[in-house]
Order: sequence, then structure tokens, then C-alpha cells
Amino acid sequence: MPRPMPRPMLRPIPEPIDSPADWRGPDLARRTDWICRLTAGDRAEIAAGLEHALARNRPFADMTAADLPLPTFAQRLLHARDVLETGCGIFLFRGFPVADRSVDDLRRLYWGIGRHVGTAVSQSKRGDMLGDVRDIGTDVSGREGRGYTSSAELEFHTDSADVSALFFLRTARAGGLSRFVSSVAIHNEIARRNPEFLEVLYRPYIWSRQGQERAGEAAWYGQPIYGVAQGRFASRYIRTHILSARKHHGAPPLTDIQREALQAIDRLAGDPAFCLDMMLEPGDMAFLNSHTTYHARTEFEDHPEPERKRHLLRLWLSVPNSRPLPEGWSEIYRDRRPGAVRGGFPGHAEAPAYATPPSTR
Repeated sequence: MPRPMPRPMLRPIPEPIDSPADWRGPDLARRTDWICRLTAGDRAEIAAGLEHALARNRPFADMTAADLPLPTFAQRLLHARDVLETGCGIFLFRGFPVADRSVDDLRRLYWGIGRHVGTAVSQSKRGDMLGDVRDIGTDVSGREGRGYTSSAELEFHTDSADVSALFFLRTARAGGLSRFVSSVAIHNEIARRNPEFLEVLYRPYIWSRQGQERAGEAAWYGQPIYGVAQGRFASRYIRTHILSARKHHGAPPLTDIQREALQAIDRLAGDPAFCLDMMLEPGDMAFLNSHTTYHARTEFEDHPEPERKRHLLRLWLSVPNSRPLPEGWSEIYRDRRPGAVRGGFPGHAEAPAYATPPSTR
């Protein structure tokens, strides 16, 4: 039987939350402080670091930041990590050299950059520490549906790690627009428009584990969408996982006010006054603080040729400067202490994987 849902202690709910992560899409689009365009010097240093990593050819599990030496660019990565936690919660690097490199080379480069930023955690029961975002025919609405292996439109959501990072290798023939929104801004707007929803959103909803549970672990669990720990806000939101708990596992139905609160989040997330839409290009590398940022993607149509199909690499990272997490976050993050290695879906396989299989079969 599923464990009882945690019941966090009632407390005054902050209205609104004061944070630099409270931004509006049109305003962020006019700013450049969250974007770093690589210089010729950056690209030369990265190329030299990659050649060093390729020459050493250490197993991914054994690689450290020193295996991808970036004497100057590493400081840019640390700056980005700081912006994720204490700034707007999103950072974009543009101009990584991808056209003349194999996917295997770029996979090693990306893994090495991840080692400079934090510690990777598993993204699925397959144990993929470095995931491939591409269409392999997954049904997003299925009981084990995962959006990153489909071509379907993805609603605004968070990933289940402190930081989600995406490295764009190839774009689709059409579609695949990336969308970002501040969950802090949505929280604060709900506080102004519909404060009655806040108490609901700070209490547990029931979520599906989407087939990622281990033997003996319940298929669903309880977690709030909003929480505060030691004055630091966090939001976790994956609407499909909440609806899937009822559709596939017989969990209790949503109440009317729970459903209305979710609809309020969705309306604001898709509002052009709040969200930022971007068509990211090959060579772009985006980092998101999952506790303060939701992201989405429009449906895409792929190229027929396998070598031209849309392809991204993804990392879920724990970072040493992360925030403490609320009590209700223990089911997925397990360790709520700041700076802990936490989150992700633990792999069921004997060994971790550094690529997502290109087929669901």
C-alpha cells in the first residue's frame, strides 16, 4: 500500500515571494545578463580541453573536471551556476562548436562540462546519467510516459533534479520551440489573483512515479507543488504525473479546488506576458534551476533521415550551492539538505548508462 501523504505543518504562506527569479518573459528577452556567447578564445580552449579528454579516454564514471581542463571557461560555468541559484534561475551558453564533431565527442564534452558544474543523477530506471532527448516513439500519456523520448508537445513542467541542462545538437524540420517561465512569478501572481489556491498548492497532491518505482515501492506518492524551507522557495510541477496517478494507479481523484489551482498554473505559464519562447539552435547549452523555472516544448516534426533528426543531450545535476528543500520533497529528492547529491529516478540496471537507447523496444 502507498505510504500516507506527508502533512506539512501549517504556516503563514508568503505573499508574494521576493526573489530575482521572479521575472517575466518579455523582460528577460530584453536582458543579456543570463546569456554567454562563446568567444573564439572560449571555443579554442574548449576544443583543446576536449582533445585532452579524448586522449585520456577515461570511463565516464571515472571522469572528473580535471579530465576536461578549462582554465578560463570554467569560471564562466561557475558564474552560470551562481546565477541559477541566486539570480534569474536560467542561463544560456551559445556557440559551442558542434558541426564538426561526432556525437560521441560531444557526449564526452558535455559530460565533462557537467562535472565542472555538479554531480549527475539518473534520469530514469534505465540509469541514464546522460540522456538523449529525441523521438523514440514514447506515448507521453502512458503509465510510463516520459516526454523527452517523444515528439509530442510538452506542457510546462519541472525536471526532478536541482538543475536541468540541455545541449542542442540538431533541430527538427519544424517545431520544437523551447518555452520557459518563472515558477516564482506564477506563484506571486496566483497570490494576487487567487490566494485561495495557495494553501491547496502548498499541500500534497498525489503523483505517479511513471513506472520508475523500485520493487516494493508504491506506484504513487504525495508531494506539494509549492514549498519553502529556511526562507527558500521551491516548486515542482509535472501535471501529467499528477493526472497519471488517477488514470493508471487508482489514486484518489483531484478535488475541484485542486484541479482549479492546476489550471491557474497552466494559464499563467502559457501567457505571453509571463513565458519566454525561444528557438534554440545547435551549439546552444541551457541550464535551468528546476526549483524556480518551468519549461515546455512545442510539438515537432522530424527530418526523415536518421542523421538529421532532432537530438539534444540532457543532464540532471545536483550542485554544491543548491537550496534546502521543503519536507514534502523527500519522496523524489530523498536528501533535502542544501548542497546534497539528490533527486533523479534511481536506475534499476546494474550499471549506469551514458546514452538513452534509440528504441523503446
